Formats: sequence, structure tokens, C-alpha cells
Amino acid sequence: KQWYQRRVRGQTAKYRYDQLMYEYRSLSTALQRHRAVQSEREREQAERSELLNREFTANDNTDTILALDAAISFNDKAMNSDRGLDRLLDNGAEALRQLRNQRSTLGIIKGRMSSIVSSLGLSQTVMKMVERRSTTDQYLFYMGCVITLLIMFLLLYFVI
Repeated sequence: KQWYQRRVRGQTAKYRYDQLMYEYRSLSTALQRHRAVQSEREREQAERSELLNREFTANDNTDTILALDAAISFNDKAMNSDRGLDRLLDNGAEALRQLRNQRSTLGIIKGRMSSIVSSLGLSQTVMKMVERRSTTDQYLFYMGCVITLLIMFLLLYFVI
């Protein structure tokens, strides 16, 4: 029976201890929150009193000057670049139109040459060799264009 009473007293003491620790932590947290709120109020009050007691003066010129010179310069450069690109595109379009005109002119010349060659009696094998050469030249031209574009892309990617 004594050991039972000691055990009950120990459990009761442990329960009271746990309850006291819970209340201590709860009160400690509440105190910390109260101190934080109080310090925030004091800081706000100090800011208010500083603003109310502050003497305002006229602004210095350096505080209100906007940095427009750099923006205007950038805008001018961008507009010049835009105009330059427009001229470059126009030149490219004109070159393409001229190439199309030359292609149609060369087609007409090719037809006339074929008729002249056939009237002179050149063989079909010679004509086919000339056409193959023309096709080969065309492939070389396109490969050169692709290689040039690749080099330009690589320069743009790695240099700029």
C-alpha cells in the first residue's frame, strides 16, 4: 500500500510539474510577444515624433534631376540602328528582286542557246554535260550560302 501511495504521489507531482512547465512556456511566449509588440509601438512612436519634428527644406537640384540624357542617347542609338536595319533589309530585298529578274533573263537565254546549239548540231551529251555543270554550280552556291550563314551565326554567338 505504501508503494502505491508513493507511486500516486509521484504521478501527481509529475503531472503538476508538466502543468507548471506548460504554463511557464505559455507565459514566456506571451511575454515575448508583448515585448515585441511594445518595442514595435515604441519604434513607430519614435518615427512619428521624428517626422513631426523634422524641418523640411527645399530639394537640392541633384535629388530631382532625372537621368534623361542616358535614356535619350540610348533612344537615338536604337532609332539609328532601326533605320540601318531597315536600309539593310531594303537592300537585300532589292538584290533578291534583281536575282529573280536575272533568273528569268537567263532562262530566256538558255532557251535561245539550246535552239542555236541544236541548229549547229551539237550532241545531246554535250547539252546534258552543260546542264549537269549548271546543277553542280547551283549546289555549290547553296552550300556556300549555308556555310556563310553558319559562320555568321557562330561569330554572332561566340563573339558578341
